[in-house]
Formats: sequence, structure tokens, C-alpha cells
Amino acid sequence: MKLKVILFSCFILSFGILKAQNDFRPGYIIEHSGDTLFGQIDYRGDLHMSNACKFKSSDKTVQEYSPKEIRAYRFDEGKFYVSREVDNKMVFLEYLIKGTVNVYYLRDNSGDHYFLDKKGQPMVEIPYEEGIKYVDERKVYYESKNHIGLLKYYMQDAPGVQSQIQSIRKPEHKNLIKLAENYHKAVCEDEECIVYEKNAPMFKIIPEIVGGVINYTGVEDLVDKNYTHVGLIAHIWMPRLNEKIYFRTGVLRSELVFDVFYYDDIIENYYKIPFQLEYIFPKGIIRPRMAYGMNYYVRKYFTVSFNLGANVKITDTFFLSATTDIEYRPSLFIIPNKFLSYSLKMGLFINL
Repeated sequence: MKLKVILFSCFILSFGILKAQNDFRPGYIIEHSGDTLFGQIDYRGDLHMSNACKFKSSDKTVQEYSPKEIRAYRFDEGKFYVSREVDNKMVFLEYLIKGTVNVYYLRDNSGDHYFLDKKGQPMVEIPYEEGIKYVDERKVYYESKNHIGLLKYYMQDAPGVQSQIQSIRKPEHKNLIKLAENYHKAVCEDEECIVYEKNAPMFKIIPEIVGGVINYTGVEDLVDKNYTHVGLIAHIWMPRLNEKIYFRTGVLRSELVFDVFYYDDIIENYYKIPFQLEYIFPKGIIRPRMAYGMNYYVRKYFTVSFNLGANVKITDTFFLSATTDIEYRPSLFIIPNKFLSYSLKMGLFINL
């Protein structure tokens, strides 16, 4: 019962933190009349931003707009979204590049989608499929090539980019933007194309040095006391997926003492490797963070843990971190069953 109360309290607290963490950034909206309103826009993941724009005006009034209600919205010198109809539904498409050929991006529940249009041609989705199919009762991985034919058709007046089109195995931000840039340069000398897509790395590893104490309960023959807990954590950031979500891993070491009958105390090193999804709020002096997932005790067993804490900004590169971790033995692999440990750690989070 005590474990359930602790977990319930932690999840309620984390839910409240998540709900409270709006990330308003300078930007503007364009109304159907053509008027532009400047203020701040709540920055969220691609899935959310394709459906809604949460706008804070200069008088601090907050209003949420659907794709039917405004023409477009943009973050200052950043992402630009325009309202378009896709499959009989109005959505916000991210405008990646404006040129002779325009390229757009949408993420929905079925995955990533890319679109293009050109003067005199309708907007179309760039077709692509991948997956597993059976050939002679054998599983075979396949990738469709229909996107190559479509791109060649829309850019047939630029022979110089045909080999570049042929090399596009899978449509993605980087290769489509580069293709559209080269095509525009080949057919239009009067004006420059505009790249709206924010240049972000595919992934980035942020290290954190940590140290603290951990206390175990219910471990056979383990001397009941607080143990030193030190290690190196890697926060793997993939901003294209979500700027606030990380994959958390690394290694933590504890030197545990076992009191075995008829023997002197046995000292044994325990190494723990976390495999967790983590949320870190990206703004402010104090930045809440939380993580949930598995821990692997090397050559021993798996556990499940919930991590709650915050980073405190010192400079743009260095942050002090403070975290508490509740760990338990799992039932059905990820369901909490039996309380195992709690730990408190301080660290240095280094965002190079």
C-alpha cells in the first residue's frame, strides 16, 4: 500500500508539472484577412502543432486557433506553419522551403508525410512506403520508389537534378530541402528561395556527472544503510522527434555490503544501466525533469524506476542537477510490484 501511495503521489506531481509547462516563444499569426498579430506561440511537438496554435497576445490573453481559424503562424526566425486541406481535413503543414517548388511537412498519428506544390500544379503528397512483405513465404523488407517518379515529373525542366532525385532512397527534411534548393537555382535566377525549416541536429548526446546516496530494501543479506551512488548519464536528444523528450542511459555504480552467515562481510560492486524516456523542460533558470523506464543491473536483473528532479541553470552550458529516483521490482516487466530502492543524486549537466 505504501508503494502505491508513493507512486500515485509522484505521478500526480509529474502530471501537474507537465500540464503547467507551457513553452511560449516569440512569433505571430496571420489571419484570413491578411492581418498579422504579434505575440508568443506555445512550442510543442510536431503532432500537436499540426492541429492547433496556442497564441498569447501582447495583453497576455491566450487563445487556441484551429487550422480553420487562421491562415498561418510562425515562430520568429523559426518554424512556419500554413493552413491547408489534406484528405478533407484542415491541418497546419510545416512550410519547409518556398521556391519554384514548395515543400511541406506533416506529422500525424500514421507517421511522417511530405507534400509539394508548384505554380500551375496542385499540392500532392510525396508517396513513400516501407515495411515487411512476404515473397515466397519469406519476410522481405521493402521500400517503395514512387516518390522518385513524382519528383522527376515536377522537376522535369531541370535535367541537372535528375540524378539527385534518383539517389533519394527515402523522402526526409534534409534531402527534400536540398533538392528543392538546387531545382530553384536551376530554373529561377531572379530571386532566392526561402528555407523556413529550423536547422536542428538529428541527435545530440548531453553528458551528466552524478553522485549521491541510494538505500535498498528487501535485498537478501544486504546491510541496511545508505550507499554511495555515482556515475555518468547520457541524455540522447532527438529534436526532430520532440525538443523536450530524451532517451536516458549511462552507467551508475554502487559498492554494496552483504552480511553472510559464517563469512566476513562481502563487498560487491553493482553496476546499473538505465534505459528510460525522459522529459526536460527547455527554458528558465529551474527546468523540471522526469524519467520513466527500466534499469538493468549487470548480470543480475531488471528493475523499473521513476525519476523526478530539476536542472538549475548556471550558464548556457552548465547546469546543476538534482534528482530523486524510486525503484521497484516489476510485474509483467514494467508494472510496479515490490519496492526496491530510493536514491538522491546531485550532478553537473553539460549541454555542449
